[in-house]
Amino acid sequence: MGKLPPEEILSLPMFKNYTAGNPASVLYIKNLAKDVVPDDFFFVFGSLFGSIDAAKSGLIVKLMQEGRMRGQAFVTFPSVELAHRALNLVNGYVFKGKPMIIQFGRNPAAAKPS
Repeated sequence: MGKLPPEEILSLPMFKNYTAGNPASVLYIKNLAKDVVPDDFFFVFGSLFGSIDAAKSGLIVKLMQEGRMRGQAFVTFPSVELAHRALNLVNGYVFKGKPMIIQFGRNPAAAKPS
């Protein structure tokens, strides 16, 4: 598979200040190739669900396709635990020629002081 080793990932300039952030059920994915489509995420994360069809029913994908958010996506998982496994599995995975950078999405609701 096309996953870079952790030391190589961390040596890339785009990963310089990388932190995964606080675990959340939403993953924020950036550095995507221009030709990535929403269906690609079902393929990439399919192994976590057992099949691409199961991924389709389990994931909510929001791919930004224009403006300065282009090349970024938000993928919502059924649970924080599954999102965490997905991040560990796919962060640094080279997809369509570019390593994907994955962080936990900042959940505005979770960030509020209780």
